[in-house]
Amino acid sequence: MANCYRLTFLALLLFAKTGTAQIKPGPIFRLGATVSFGLSHLTSNTVGIGGLVGAEKMITKYFAAETEASYNYFTGDKAIYVDSKNKSYAIPLLAGIKAYPLSNVYASLRTGAVYFLLNDMSSPRVRLGYGLAGGINLPQKTNRLNVQVAYTGFQYDGISRGYATLAVAIIIK
Repeated sequence: MANCYRLTFLALLLFAKTGTAQIKPGPIFRLGATVSFGLSHLTSNTVGIGGLVGAEKMITKYFAAETEASYNYFTGDKAIYVDSKNKSYAIPLLAGIKAYPLSNVYASLRTGAVYFLLNDMSSPRVRLGYGLAGGINLPQKTNRLNVQVAYTGFQYDGISRGYATLAVAIIIK
């Protein structure tokens, strides 16, 4: 398992060093697909699919302000529901600060709101959400793709709930 983490780190480092994808000062938009993995207390749902849309604007050479919205429909149940209906989803709207230690590698802290429905709930709720993300903007020679790993969390019924997301998006300037 440790070798897997080392290989992942080396691959990210290699992508970071293969070319500079210097961020332009204007706004940058992202549109892409996601796969999510329930990590804590998302009922019996384990895997989700969805999409995301995001925007960012550089505020200094190393920092950007960002906003991101996504839709995550959780499936992969370990339980059987009445009428075979799975209805678990999360729609976070988060804003945050991105730090770029390298011109195309970033880390981000986020906060905002999460609109969600879990299978055992009768109606959706809105709660304060939080998260962190890390990713890489691949150089232009690879069609300006963004690859991101993120964690989104929120509280409901006094329990911290959260999921990890792997996203691949096209960068639109």
